[in-house]
Amino acid sequence: MSPSTLVQVDPTQVRLELSVSRGFELDLAESRLSLTLSGSGGTRRGQMALSLLGVRQESRSNGLFRPDVPVSTYSLALSPEGVQELRELQRFMLTGAPETFELSVRAPFATAPPEAREVTFWADLKMSAEDPFSPLISGAKLRLENAPAGS
Repeated sequence: MSPSTLVQVDPTQVRLELSVSRGFELDLAESRLSLTLSGSGGTRRGQMALSLLGVRQESRSNGLFRPDVPVSTYSLALSPEGVQELRELQRFMLTGAPETFELSVRAPFATAPPEAREVTFWADLKMSAEDPFSPLISGAKLRLENAPAGS
């Protein structure tokens, strides 16, 4: 995908699925999908707020020869403010001629199991209802700050 194809995206159809090890809860009020556009016309960054569509319990692959991980998967859409932010970025794409773009996800935790030492995280994005989900982050293991060394 290129910056020019992002201009054609309908912001109301953007979907994000975030999966975290079961027992963790995301702080949805602080979660964001970020888009940074860069080119000769400058750099522009938008942070799009998200709205919850639903949560489901499932298992995700943890890699070859490893057991699946039980997860909570959050299905999200851009909030009305997030839709507006993406539309503003699309206007910049038409005038600023960005050459590159970068997508990132901010998803802080609201709660975590007290004994947890790490969390496994997935983020999958689709830009239209017809598109399949594409992985942004696939089974990343994040060590928690309060976990003792060597665990």
